[in-house]
Amino acid sequence: MSVRAIAADAGVNWSLVGYYFRGKYGLLAAVYRRQCATLNAERFELLAEARRTGLHLEAVIEAFVRPALSAIQGRQFSRLRAMLAADEEPLFAQLRAENFDESSRTFVAALRECLPELSEDDVLWRFHFMLGTIYYSATNPQRIKAFSGGRCDPGDVAATVRNLVPFLAAAFRSASVAPAGKTRKRAAAGRHRVRARRRPARTGAKRYRSLRERKP
Repeated sequence: MSVRAIAADAGVNWSLVGYYFRGKYGLLAAVYRRQCATLNAERFELLAEARRTGLHLEAVIEAFVRPALSAIQGRQFSRLRAMLAADEEPLFAQLRAENFDESSRTFVAALRECLPELSEDDVLWRFHFMLGTIYYSATNPQRIKAFSGGRCDPGDVAATVRNLVPFLAAAFRSASVAPAGKTRKRAAAGRHRVRARRRPARTGAKRYRSLRERKP
């Protein structure tokens, strides 16, 4: 579609697109950033609320998926996101990195906090598959609705969250697929990291007294 056609559909002078956005790709980037900023803000707010009430896996998953599922109500942007996610055009890859790298790292870290027995790669794979469920629901919600005779409707966010969160939580909690030896080592390392985070730091005086008490 040309810039002129986009401007005509929006009811503005086509030269304004060039003036404010430097062309079609600049316009696309601006639309993408605006929508992603809203989505990320909602995710971070829900994650912060989950931390205040005691972090657990289901709350982290819901904080990530609920805003995205709510965005399905605006089907046009959801389809745009899904299409850009599958396109390897450098501009689109850059847009994805700029808008989602920070939130992805934050949520992966929260998931690992809930699942210390899993390796980083285990969590990353499962995070990747969680994204797949969101993109499919965004691009093809009609399939399950037609197949169920209207009983299962991804447009019903509450019903989708109610069914999807336990499904994803069970997947995240499943055993590691790494070789048994590596799994045991990673689990031990994960438990050690969690204990280290939870252990209160000792002051120098307390550490010194502790060392003296250990002497025969």
